[in-house]
Amino acid sequence: MDSHASLHRVAARLLPAALFAAVGGLNLHAGLVASSRSTMIHQLLSAALWFMFAVLVVIRPVPLRRTTDRMGVAVAFGAQGAVVVLGAIGGDAGSGMRVAIGSVLLAAGLVFALVSVAVLGRCFGVLPDVRGLVTRGPYRWVRHPLYLGELVAALGVALGAKQVVLALAVWAVSVALQLARTRYEERSLSAQFPEYATYSQRTKRLVPFVV
Repeated sequence: MDSHASLHRVAARLLPAALFAAVGGLNLHAGLVASSRSTMIHQLLSAALWFMFAVLVVIRPVPLRRTTDRMGVAVAFGAQGAVVVLGAIGGDAGSGMRVAIGSVLLAAGLVFALVSVAVLGRCFGVLPDVRGLVTRGPYRWVRHPLYLGELVAALGVALGAKQVVLALAVWAVSVALQLARTRYEERSLSAQFPEYATYSQRTKRLVPFVV
């Protein structure tokens, strides 16, 4: 059991954190050697996003109940993997208006994600485990505001990438995986909290008043 638990911690915590930190380092280096101020700002914002992911993965608490759904775990890791790939592509930013727009989206998504994390507190996680139910702050309107912030920031990364078509394709894959991920998380939360059904009826899954 001890060896199995250790392997689980490496797979679910240390490895994703190392990958996010590596992508953050790539973007940080790109920002420091950038030839223009707009590209530098874009790359530094990107680095901040990936370093935030790395820190959140490391500090997340032990769940109240771990998921036993292998597909849910696979989807969660797939969503994180798509974000890592997008970060690697975004390590080579373009220039011009796309980068400026991407930086605005990056900054807005980062701020919204950080606010969501602050409200979420110790209920934050990566896998569809149960860590608690939060219904205050942005969670009054959407059930997954942290993912919304991440996707907006990731869209900013994609728009600013030199290989923008490839980056947008990867971003679209990450959106699909995140939507699938929310369904597994909600299944676990519904099983743990009877009041989750009522909460779901008065909120949207990802985008306020839309989806």
